[in-house]
Amino acid sequence: MILWEDVKQCKALIQQVQSNAYTSFYKDKFVGVCEKDIQSIEDVPLLERKDLTETHPSNRCFVPAEEIDFIAYTSGTTGGEPLLTYVAEVENYFIDPAWGLEVSKLFVVYPPLNKNFGGTFIQQCRQSPSPLVPIFGDVTNMATSAYLAGSVGCDAVYATPSLALSLAPYLKKYYSIEAITFLAISGETIGETKLATLQALYPKAYIANLYASSEIGQFIMGPTKQMMIDGVKGFRMLPEAVAAAELVDGELVITYALNKAFPLIRYKTGDHFEISESATKKYGEGIPILTWTGKGGVDVVRVHGVEIRTGTVDDFFDTLPQSMSAYQLHVLPGEMPGTLSLRVEYVMNSPSDVISSLIRDRFLADFKLSQSCRMTDAIDQGLVDSVFVQAVTEVSFVSQKRRVLINHIV
Repeated sequence: MILWEDVKQCKALIQQVQSNAYTSFYKDKFVGVCEKDIQSIEDVPLLERKDLTETHPSNRCFVPAEEIDFIAYTSGTTGGEPLLTYVAEVENYFIDPAWGLEVSKLFVVYPPLNKNFGGTFIQQCRQSPSPLVPIFGDVTNMATSAYLAGSVGCDAVYATPSLALSLAPYLKKYYSIEAITFLAISGETIGETKLATLQALYPKAYIANLYASSEIGQFIMGPTKQMMIDGVKGFRMLPEAVAAAELVDGELVITYALNKAFPLIRYKTGDHFEISESATKKYGEGIPILTWTGKGGVDVVRVHGVEIRTGTVDDFFDTLPQSMSAYQLHVLPGEMPGTLSLRVEYVMNSPSDVISSLIRDRFLADFKLSQSCRMTDAIDQGLVDSVFVQAVTEVSFVSQKRRVLINHIV
């Protein structure tokens, strides 16, 4: 399903990559696809992450070496190892880092911007309709970051949800959290409870959940100003920033032409969305409004007729009176075919058998496998045959990105 397509730009892009003198990456992929038969972006093959990881970046670079602006990398936690991306100079990213709001100093504790893409973010701030100044904080030291934010009088914050939560008490101590009128979050799945917690911590801030594919490296979706004002969740594509966007079996597929060093044509992002008909009618302006449903194989586990989401795990732990520094829910095969075994791990300063027992009781009583199926129902129906809760010094699956839902069923 095509969400957005600039047909002229897509056809020109396909012609460019097929005639490129520096690499035959797409030329080889398009073997059998006749150029004259291409009427829509849907006429060309899909691009998957394995296509990128199996090809060295120098063998899929579409510009000469002297035109490479910088080299970025992904964390590699989903695909197994970091993925390198060559990036050429982009004249205009078509991103307003203020997202239509009246802010001027953006404080950044968002790892991709603090590491790989700080330079492109500076460019976007310079090209914003209103003057914007980015201030890059220390993602490892929230006290220092809050002091920096206060020293220059920041009125906006870019962060992951977890870092925004960590930064808040220090902003209260060293600055004024009421001075933050815009909070841009990205990089993590966020449930209703954590979103409500952020809104309570940043009471004067409009909150924008932004979307960026790791391979693109840039934000390409976010809410409109009116959506933020009305408190409506969802993502609207920036049509000038992408050549095409599709949903294929619920997965977002992007064609991105701005990076001349390596354009992405029909790239499967691994991220799944649904169209919100009501939000599209009110806020879409010709572009569908999408709602996040999860990252394939990471944020949603669908096995044996059961569906578990990362947001559900976060929402459950947010209801507990105990403070956990980390937690994970592991989904494993049960003893009987077609059943599940669930293992809950948690990290806290002073764990005990009593706390583990209390957490298990709450988990059995309150955790939902879906809107209509509680844990007790799943056990009664024979879907789940065991639930273990254990305190650990470190969760057993450790990665650069926060993971709270781990699927062990192949």
